[in-house]
Amino acid sequence: MNLRRIPAATRSLATALPRFLPGGREGVLLLHGFTGTPRDLAGLGGRLGEGGFAVSIPRLPGHGTNGEDFLQTGWRDWLRAAVDAFSDLRARCETVHLVGYSMGGLLAVLLASRFPVGRLVLLAPALRASNPLLPVSPFLSLLFRRVRWPVKTVQTIDDPDYEVQAREYWRWRYVPQSASLLRLQRMARRALGAVTSETLTLAGDEDRSVPLSVIPFIAKRIGAGFVRHEVVENATHQLLGGAQAERVIAATCRWLAGSRGPRSAHT
Repeated sequence: MNLRRIPAATRSLATALPRFLPGGREGVLLLHGFTGTPRDLAGLGGRLGEGGFAVSIPRLPGHGTNGEDFLQTGWRDWLRAAVDAFSDLRARCETVHLVGYSMGGLLAVLLASRFPVGRLVLLAPALRASNPLLPVSPFLSLLFRRVRWPVKTVQTIDDPDYEVQAREYWRWRYVPQSASLLRLQRMARRALGAVTSETLTLAGDEDRSVPLSVIPFIAKRIGAGFVRHEVVENATHQLLGGAQAERVIAATCRWLAGSRGPRSAHT
């Protein structure tokens, strides 16, 4: 990290602040995705809190601030933050479950492969990706820091924080950070065999970022003896922000509350 490259005016967006909800003996650590923020998981976290879980949703370094700050971070920072958040929640709770969304799914797999966790939920986990440029991002990072990228946003409400995220993150392709995402993906793929936690995976059939092939990929490689996979119909990569969000939240809450299903079931 080059501290001098981080703008002096840098501060976290109000909607990007970490969230913690006190609860009982069971805790859930929720990890957001690449260029996302804790707000993406706030609805799910609130529902889990109502169910009696202690809930932690950390903000990963470089996220929810600005692009120059993001450029000073990488996979080591994101993984370290996830480990710290897990350790803190583990100090409060007897059991800690993990929920990882997109890149957060990679971090959750890595944690579950190393530490004793309760149940695991992977929401559109980036163990596979549709972006054809991702595999060559380490080479491109030698030439570019970031590249302007046309993005069509679908936000229809007045949301200043959303506009900042669009301007600072989503309208660019951050090449070194994409290379870090690729590194995490490769690490998580290798770690799948060491994951023994009961695992639920949900993926959208209209997801243009994570293909449905991630489901058989996980089913073939994960070491868990009990897993369930669900295809969410008419759902994009924004599993918790679209029309199917309620279904995803309900399925996650049932799973973490102890719901059981047949091994490797697909719906």
